[in-house]
Amino acid sequence: MGKGATLSTNQKVVIWARGKLGQKIGHGKCWDLGENALKQAGASTSNDLGPVGDDTDYVWGDPISDLSQIEPGDILQIRDHLVTTDIKIEYRFQDGSTVVETDERTAKRGHHTAIVNGKLDANGGVKTLEQHVKPRGDVVQDMYLYTRDVPEVVTKTIGQYKHPRTKQLERVSITKTVTISVTGTIWPYHPKAK
Repeated sequence: MGKGATLSTNQKVVIWARGKLGQKIGHGKCWDLGENALKQAGASTSNDLGPVGDDTDYVWGDPISDLSQIEPGDILQIRDHLVTTDIKIEYRFQDGSTVVETDERTAKRGHHTAIVNGKLDANGGVKTLEQHVKPRGDVVQDMYLYTRDVPEVVTKTIGQYKHPRTKQLERVSITKTVTISVTGTIWPYHPKAK
């Protein structure tokens, strides 16, 4: 930025929030991060735009009609958001026998607020700044949020695995299939200066 260049409201929001990584803002709730980021940027807050209750879907500025238009500094209001990652790994031995392992991981955000920290990528994911989420709880964290399903991704590699019958380590072909499904609602908002 050149001398005298003024930051946009969005830039003020995201630069401030990035500077708070690892710190607890307010009471450590997700709402505290969004509210304080907008306040220090001189933007209208959820309290200004109302209503604000324990279970309100807060309003953070001007609604953005299409998630693909979000940019750093925008605020996401999230409801019943669940990302389910299904992982299936198949080990195929020379004799044709197979071993299959499955793993399911979930990331849940029931009633949540996040600050956008990047552009939407090809998989519909976006970097965010959030607090009151796993793994670190009530401090500001760099996160990654999927906004939609991701088509199945299959990778094939060669490795070693114990044969179930002989218990010997053998060379196997490994097929890993990852499927990500997303449910819930995300309302994106563009901060508006007061």
